[in-house]
Amino acid sequence: MEIRVLGRTGLSVSRIGLGLAALGRPGYINLGHDQDLGADKSVEALELRAHHVLDAAWEAGIRYYDAPAPMASPKPS
Repeated sequence: MEIRVLGRTGLSVSRIGLGLAALGRPGYINLGHDQDLGADKSVEALELRAHHVLDAAWEAGIRYYDAPAPMASPKPS
């Protein structure tokens, strides 16, 4: 995986990143796109699947992860 410097930050990142917005969050998935999760949607099962995705991404050389702030949490005033 090719690594590049991110703008003027000096951070080294992979050219391909992994967006984490829906990882482990079946409530975020809509329109029936959750079939690949299988029947077990327990916290433990979703956490295990999330770890498998993250491990596979790391093994593939991905070093850029887009982890947005939780949208369901109230923001402090």
